[in-house]
Amino acid sequence: MILNILESLLVGVSIAAIPGPIFFELIRRTLAKGLHDGIFLVLGEFSGNFLLLLAIFFGLSQFLTNGTAETVFFIVSGLILIWVSNGAIRLEQSDVESNYDMKSPQSKGKSYVTGLTIAVTSPIVIALWVSLSNSYLKSIDNHFLAGVNILFIALGFLVFFIPLAYFVYRTRHRIPPDKVVMLSKVFGTVLIAYALILFYQAVA
Repeated sequence: MILNILESLLVGVSIAAIPGPIFFELIRRTLAKGLHDGIFLVLGEFSGNFLLLLAIFFGLSQFLTNGTAETVFFIVSGLILIWVSNGAIRLEQSDVESNYDMKSPQSKGKSYVTGLTIAVTSPIVIALWVSLSNSYLKSIDNHFLAGVNILFIALGFLVFFIPLAYFVYRTRHRIPPDKVVMLSKVFGTVLIAYALILFYQAVA
């Protein structure tokens, strides 16, 4: 049992280490706004993953993955990434400097909602959880134990992302504010690229 849980945790860490929208936005947001914003982004993503798992365990996986729903998720997810990228590209040096000096309020609530919405609308994330859930439910006879193992996969995301946020935060003062702005624009452009891929998948 313990071995299975540890394996599930490592699976979650391995998946989280694959660069995706949350990965890039976590680095960008922690650099630009601070540790709390980065952590709340990750907590929002975990909450979104947990809601998806609940929906799957209550038998909604077929609804989440049918053709119409998938198309809607591709479009909505792309729009959300465009919205997030807009803030990244419009970041100004004064915003970074004020956050470095802790003169401006942190937007923890917005970061949480951003992480939550990115998770619950992503068709890729939905497909991942549906696939993993089906695999674990088939391989583990006890549905409760299967659910615990899948939950630990989601916890593996936290195990990877929170230390990453802390590392980025501890080193961010070595990066001049103007370079943070440049990185923010680069990461914002990456999110736009992800959004365009999602829009293409919606019409393909």
